[in-house]
Amino acid sequence: MNNPKVSVIVPVYNVEKYLPQCMDSLLNQTLEDIEIILVDDGSPDNCPALCDEYAKRDQRIKVVHKENGGLGYARNSGLEVATGEFIAFVDSDDYVELNTYQKLYSIAKDTQADAVYYNYQRFNDFGEIWTEMNIREKMHFRTKDDIREFMLNMIANPPKAVNDSEINCSSCCVLYSSKMMNIHGLRFKSERDVVYEDLPFNLNYLLHSSNVIAIPDNFYNYRVNPSSLTRSANHDRIEKNYFYYQYLLDIMRTNNFGEDGYLRASRLFIGYSRACIRRYIQSPLSKNEKMQWLKKVVNLNYWSEIASSYPYTHLPLKYALHFYLLQKGYFRLLYYFSTLGKIR
Repeated sequence: MNNPKVSVIVPVYNVEKYLPQCMDSLLNQTLEDIEIILVDDGSPDNCPALCDEYAKRDQRIKVVHKENGGLGYARNSGLEVATGEFIAFVDSDDYVELNTYQKLYSIAKDTQADAVYYNYQRFNDFGEIWTEMNIREKMHFRTKDDIREFMLNMIANPPKAVNDSEINCSSCCVLYSSKMMNIHGLRFKSERDVVYEDLPFNLNYLLHSSNVIAIPDNFYNYRVNPSSLTRSANHDRIEKNYFYYQYLLDIMRTNNFGEDGYLRASRLFIGYSRACIRRYIQSPLSKNEKMQWLKKVVNLNYWSEIASSYPYTHLPLKYALHFYLLQKGYFRLLYYFSTLGKIR
């Protein structure tokens, strides 16, 4: 029996309400020669039983039950049993267009690509849709230099760019070669060790690639969960982001990305920190609690270290001002500035 053309790995955790929509989009793909690997990551709801029920209905479905270990390790568990020629990832509260894998597989085979990157759109339960045009035109990267530039753009933009980044680094918007993954032993870090597992995985994958396609098509639909809009404050997120920043800097140094690598990783950390501060200030905590947290944040030694080597004054004005207040320790001004409009 021939191996399937695409293995779709779906980590499942506490998504009983949304799993049917996700599965409908996979089971009805126009490319029928796929396998669907449901990885039950110790889900506390009825998802484990639902996964087993799906497997009884369709022989293309495999189920892996495991103790909860997070998204990265759940994907790795799926990779261990995947037999497809190509690999795709889907989060279990999202869904894909019905022609997704037929089109992506055709492109990958026609171009002999190691990976095909594509766009996504966001939606919510109220029927609102936001199109994310990260990739604006078809691009074909055939040289190491071109691929390295694509990697840099995936991390963040240069200091003077209007937006922090352009290219989406979600692993759910890529079709990967399973041969590449197996030859080089490519696997995900746990988000409990590295807070965002997708970008490091893509960087490591692209370091081994020689033929990469990016297309402007929207195939993936990412659910904006209403319950996540008012998040509880995360007291140590900036410290975790700093560890992640150091991890990215190490990848940049090890692979000789030079000053450009430093600038991109630093802009990513500055942008993540700004977003973290905004979310904390928008949390239900009292103003006094927010002020006390901000006072501790501005006293971290990261900011003066970065300010001495990163040209933050070249950032767009509102971003430059935000970082200026941060690195100068003006936590009260930073609080009020962060409440004005959308400081992203």
